[in-house]
Amino acid sequence: MKREIVLTVFFAIIYSFGYTQWQQLSGYLATGNASSLVVINDTLIASSVGNVYDMKPGLFTSTDHGATWSAKDTSLGTSAYPLFADGGMLYAGTVGKGVNISSDKGKSWTSKSNGLPSDFAIFDLVKTNSNLYVCGSRGIYHSSDDAENWKDISVPGMIQATAVIAMGDTLLSSIVTLTDAGVYRSIDNGTTWSLIDTLSGLTDARIRNFFIYKNTLFAASNGDVGTGNIYLSTDHGTSWTAANGLEDLGGNTAYNFFPFNNILFLATSNGVYKSVDNGLNWIHTGCTNTMSLAMIGDTLFTGTGFHGIWKRAASELEGMNELSMDMNGIAVYPNPSSEKITIVMKQPSFSGNSIASIFNPKGQLIIQYPLQEHKTTIDISELATGIYFLKLSGNTLSQVRRFVRN
Repeated sequence: MKREIVLTVFFAIIYSFGYTQWQQLSGYLATGNASSLVVINDTLIASSVGNVYDMKPGLFTSTDHGATWSAKDTSLGTSAYPLFADGGMLYAGTVGKGVNISSDKGKSWTSKSNGLPSDFAIFDLVKTNSNLYVCGSRGIYHSSDDAENWKDISVPGMIQATAVIAMGDTLLSSIVTLTDAGVYRSIDNGTTWSLIDTLSGLTDARIRNFFIYKNTLFAASNGDVGTGNIYLSTDHGTSWTAANGLEDLGGNTAYNFFPFNNILFLATSNGVYKSVDNGLNWIHTGCTNTMSLAMIGDTLFTGTGFHGIWKRAASELEGMNELSMDMNGIAVYPNPSSEKITIVMKQPSFSGNSIASIFNPKGQLIIQYPLQEHKTTIDISELATGIYFLKLSGNTLSQVRRFVRN
């Protein structure tokens, strides 16, 4: 019993650390997943999606940067996801209620579902210039008249499509058919499709979403099949390169990309990451279980899975890198690492007889190592690949960090 209590406290410390330097919006009380965040004229709009745990769905808006919130029209059913804004108009995908558009920030909605199946569960909704594309449980559909009418452009024999992206007449979609699963590409706006071979470098068959940034196409894998990585293509999907820095060990699903001041942010189930080199390398910035991102002024907001909405100043994140010390004067790098990790502490953080302890995710102690006064290097080459927790303890020191042995 005593051991169970100790482990509970230990993991509570780990969980709370994930939110270090991020601040929770106390006024946002929705219990569902904050799957979408959108900003229209300084109004922050959040979509809370219900799930099997009976978390109530809804749409909520804030006009004071997240301090207070008000509920909006709930006629969209169990979800208003995905959600995006364009030219002051708010677009929402739904489950069984088609595509809906609002001109008053979610107070009222107009259904735009002519040509869509009545039992369509929408997984992705994107707009490129005057073209809209939607995909989900019943296929892929295209509208060239701002959602007034929809045309079926599905791959023959497909069961569902998880994500879609458009670059002119080139389309990519993550598709499951009766015979295979993977990313399909069309160069004629959906008239014909071909499966992208894994020899292209895109080795994950299940892509959750796509994104375009600075002429680079990004594909984010699902995270529950042993990869959880990001892939980049600069030739419209012909060849792909895997990114570095994400904890791609089967539990890190990437949900939402967000560019700001030449930095690309990414919300994942392991927290918010940032990249300053166009997505090739990623650095963890904190928080955890994040699903959506939005920006007002210098403040970056992230919606989480059933833990509300959090915020952090973008100016803090812009100067941050993997060698930066956190608010407690501690840096652990490189992360991930296959050989060694180095712990650097400012003098006030150190106390005599301080110890670094490494635990596995089950809370089992793996290694203990004495901490040096300023810098300590620990050999982790004998550890199995995976996620570990580093506990720094002493007379006046008690901190927990997470790292990955790759």
